[in-house]
Amino acid sequence: MPKYLFRLIAGVFSFAAFTCAALAAEPVATAQASHSSLHVYSERGSPKPDAVQWLAVQIVPREGWHSYWQNPGDSGASPILDWQLPDGIAVSPPLYPTPELIPVGPLANYGYHGSSVLLVRLETSEGFSAKPLVLEAEWLTCEVECVPQFATLTVDMEEGRGEKIPGNSGLFSAARAKLPEPSYWSARLEIAGNASKLTVFMTPSDVEGFENALFFAGADGLLSYAAPQEWRWSDEGLVISMVREAGAPAPERADGLLVLEDANAGRTGYHLTPTLSVASPQAGESDAISYTVPSMPLWQAGLFALFGGLILNLMPCVFPILSLKAFAFLSANYKTEANRRHEGLAYTFGIWLSFMAIVGVLVALRAGGAAVGWGFQLQEPLFVALMMTLMTFVALSLAGFFELRLGVEGAGQNLAAREGIQGAFFKGILAALVATPCTAPLMAPAIGFALTQPLFTVFIVFSLLAIGLALPFLALSFIPAFAKLMPRPGPWMEKMKEALAFPMFLTAAWLLYIFDRQLGAVATLLLLTGLIASIFGVWLFKQGQGRWLRGFAMLFLVGGLVFVASKPWSGLTGEVGNVSPQEEAYSDARVAELRAAGKPVFAYFTADWCITCKVNERMVLVTDDIDGLFNDAGVHVLKGDWTNRNADIAEVLARYGRVGVPLYLYFAPGEPQAIVLPEILTKGAVQTAINGSE
Repeated sequence: MPKYLFRLIAGVFSFAAFTCAALAAEPVATAQASHSSLHVYSERGSPKPDAVQWLAVQIVPREGWHSYWQNPGDSGASPILDWQLPDGIAVSPPLYPTPELIPVGPLANYGYHGSSVLLVRLETSEGFSAKPLVLEAEWLTCEVECVPQFATLTVDMEEGRGEKIPGNSGLFSAARAKLPEPSYWSARLEIAGNASKLTVFMTPSDVEGFENALFFAGADGLLSYAAPQEWRWSDEGLVISMVREAGAPAPERADGLLVLEDANAGRTGYHLTPTLSVASPQAGESDAISYTVPSMPLWQAGLFALFGGLILNLMPCVFPILSLKAFAFLSANYKTEANRRHEGLAYTFGIWLSFMAIVGVLVALRAGGAAVGWGFQLQEPLFVALMMTLMTFVALSLAGFFELRLGVEGAGQNLAAREGIQGAFFKGILAALVATPCTAPLMAPAIGFALTQPLFTVFIVFSLLAIGLALPFLALSFIPAFAKLMPRPGPWMEKMKEALAFPMFLTAAWLLYIFDRQLGAVATLLLLTGLIASIFGVWLFKQGQGRWLRGFAMLFLVGGLVFVASKPWSGLTGEVGNVSPQEEAYSDARVAELRAAGKPVFAYFTADWCITCKVNERMVLVTDDIDGLFNDAGVHVLKGDWTNRNADIAEVLARYGRVGVPLYLYFAPGEPQAIVLPEILTKGAVQTAINGSE
């Protein structure tokens, strides 16, 4: 059963149980405000002297509205319960249930959708005054707008034997089940400039089965409430990396809640009181990690995404797939105007659907605490292996080794009949998958902004990005004059089709290089073994019509593909992360150390699967001119390799509003912030950044 369905069912049952308990309970006082109601319940009847009595204060906002936790987050206000007590009765601060994270545009709040119950502990002494309690309550309830609510309630407190009220037991049991649990783990929270890191000294066996971890700060200044948090295991325990607001005052305490979620939407909160460690600003940490969170209006983000997608067609990472698109362009004159339009829409839909699937998984993984960003799928060796296999089969089909009916196998007069909507849709999917490792100009700030916004904004921005990538093919499909500019088709197209197989072979070779860098030579040998077995199965299938022969052929074909997908290389490692002798591996600590010493620093973030990164490195960074410039200026070069997932690098990218590579930063001596260089790097841009900062 899908995870979201588990969560829906769990939420429905939890809501139903709580609602039933509340309906069965009898309040001792109630008040109706304009946008919510407040109810007070007593666990026992008339309290007895020298005993503990529990009250429940229930806030029930309107449908779709919410109330707040004791720390409301970026906005809002926590409930205020002001008790007027008779002699002999003492009251403790209320106990809050585990809160939810409530995104509100670029901000985030801590609170509760629907009903919430605060538990209040009363203590009676011998001879307490049996006079009514008076509660003056003030709370805030919000949807788009916020409305303060006020109520004054009276609770009778006659002396008695303190028997439990049977009808109220369910409500108190449900309320206690939602309270955070005490934690026996020690913890440490470290603050360095604009970043916070929480380390909880536990082991995976302490909390088996959870899939997401989130820290709810009990005070301001510990973290940015809306920024994504990324968790991972280390030798010390569970580590949660968090962004902190620029210029936020240092907090005096670090208490909060650690909330763990399992696959079935079960949420358990644990009270934490970490030791607080704040790095001295003089050490340079805050300068080393200063950044600006991307902020722009939706229209600007959408425009950036549209033009970024259009520019993406010119990026090196999309060149290998241009063979399929060029073949469709050449065949345009065979098609009717209606057919061209249908195929243009199918191609666009293939790109859009792929983007939505990738972004959906990306958002889900980031919400689950994984350190992933744009192009994350190429950090998974299994995906790289399957893509390499697919590209090899497409190339073999184009070369005529066999006929793969994916819309690119025909030429000449049969092309119009065979190309079809399915082929255009398939090319759209391939274009999207190959394009995602790249980041075009204007695209990076749009993506960085979108992934900090609500889902509607994410949908708009990435839809426009998909349309931008598909725009050239759409123009060809809907503007007849463009189609007429294409060469007239003929028998020569069969040879052209075979020639276009070689860019696809190059794509497969590039993917094999990424795989080899990720897992090493042994894993590459195993992958090639499975691929060759499946190709042999195709060849065997072509040799005859016999049932036994076809059976053996299918055995090799399917067996080879299953071998590839079964990850026989599991546990192997490659050489990713090595840097050249002239470079150092990136770390925040190293940047801080160099900046404190007044040294200039050039930091770049790359990945083996990012073709744009590799082109920039070959054409700009790894050249005599730039190497001499770095030496003359005394620039220290730090490299962050993101070929495989790395939470620390993902955190750095997030600081600068990026979710993918490349990213180029220059830290000039004495300057508080880094200079962010363009994604398409030039020697002039590097020279201007360094010489202009002297």
